[in-house]
Amino acid sequence: MSQSAALFDQLKSAVDNLSADKKSELQKKLNAVFEIAIKKGENEHVWTLDFKDAGRITEGPAPGKADIRITTDDDTFANLASGKLNGQKAFMQGKLKVKGNMMLATKLDELFKVVKTSPAASAPAKAASAPVAASGGAQDFQSAGLFAEMKRALASLPGSDSAALKKKGNAIFQFDVKNAGGKVQSWTLDLKTNPSVQEGAATGVKPDIIISIGDKELNELAQGKLNGQKAFMQGKLKVKGNMMLATKLDGILKDLKPKAKL
Repeated sequence: MSQSAALFDQLKSAVDNLSADKKSELQKKLNAVFEIAIKKGENEHVWTLDFKDAGRITEGPAPGKADIRITTDDDTFANLASGKLNGQKAFMQGKLKVKGNMMLATKLDELFKVVKTSPAASAPAKAASAPVAASGGAQDFQSAGLFAEMKRALASLPGSDSAALKKKGNAIFQFDVKNAGGKVQSWTLDLKTNPSVQEGAATGVKPDIIISIGDKELNELAQGKLNGQKAFMQGKLKVKGNMMLATKLDGILKDLKPKAKL
């Protein structure tokens, strides 16, 4: 699944979960039908963001005439959504093409803010604190073995591979894992400062993303039996923080898989 497909699913979820007042406020700010075409190689995938009539996001072209059509590539759109790339700069560099009311393109930031401020993407400080660990400890979790193997894999990586993985992740991932008995244990994967794995919640630093997932589901993700986006859509994986980082999870687990012998 492309980065953009994951992003549009997250946008749709965030918009669908808005209160009536918040959705009305967003429609008032945007007040347009956006058609966004994402190119990947020879293929083009289109999504419609209707904030004129319905206040919803759908896959496929607009049924009527869109107020603006934006054409870009997968990486550029993901960078726009994460704030790594400015829309005007992308346009000037030829990475973003616009047909229709060009001024509407400047309003896209309002939509991206919805994801960053939605309950699924952020949480009060109290909710981000470390869960109470199970009295039985990490040994009650299948994931304990997974993180131990990941820790060994990271420690044995050559310097160049470690640097490449750090560049790829460039974030601190906190995993809040719940086992079959309902107990929660945290692990932290640091791919920002010093590639490493530690048992427990992130200490001294704020994690860029907190992933809440079941013990069984995390192991299935690591083994490639479950897709991260599918797990998110099925409610098996919940995210707080930078949602876009969740799209990197499959790739990171895949990179560590051969070394972790999963």
